[in-house]
Amino acid sequence: MDLYGGVPRSPEALEECYRKVALGGRGPGKPYAESSARSAHRKQYTPGRPFVGVQGSQPFTVSGADHFGEVQAWNVDTGQRVWTHNYAKSPNWGSMLATAGGLIFSGGTIDRKFHAFDAATGKLLWEFPTNSGILAPPTSFAVHGKQYIAVLSGWGGDSRGDQATLNRLFPGEFPEVPEGGAVWVFTIE
Repeated sequence: MDLYGGVPRSPEALEECYRKVALGGRGPGKPYAESSARSAHRKQYTPGRPFVGVQGSQPFTVSGADHFGEVQAWNVDTGQRVWTHNYAKSPNWGSMLATAGGLIFSGGTIDRKFHAFDAATGKLLWEFPTNSGILAPPTSFAVHGKQYIAVLSGWGGDSRGDQATLNRLFPGEFPEVPEGGAVWVFTIE
C-alpha cells in the first residue's frame, strides 16, 4: 500500500464481532520495488545521518487508477478482503478505530472529514468536516453510560509534504488543508 514496508503507516483497527481488521492506505499504488523509477530514487547511506533507503519522491499510482486512497476491511480468519471504500481524490493517512457496536471511524483525507463506516458492509454512514486534516488515531470512551468518540484534527508533517507533491502533480485538484489543532468529540446515540 505504501512505501513504508508494504503496509499502512497508520494504526489499523480490529473489529472483533465481525472478525475484521480495517486499515487505510494510499492505494492503488505500485509497491516501490515495482516502480520503473526506483533506481533514480535510491539514496546513498552516509554514516551518522538518518537513512530510509530512498529519497523523497512523487507518489507512484497505477496507470488508469480511479482513486488515490482507501479504507479496506479484511477477514482475519480467511485472509480475504471483505470490502473497500475508495477516496477518488485523496490519499488516506488516517488511523482506524473499531467499536463493539459495529462502527469504524477514520480521518486522514485531504477533505478534512472524519468518517464513520458500517463495519460489516463498509457503507459510509456519516462524515463531518473538521478544521484541518486528521492524522491522529480516534479514541472511544464512556462517561455516565454515554459513549463518545474523540479525535485530534491538525495537519502537518509527512502529510503536508505529500499534499504539496500532489498539488504540483495535479494543480487545482487538491484543496489546501489548513494547519492548526482542535480536539473534536462526538456522541454515539
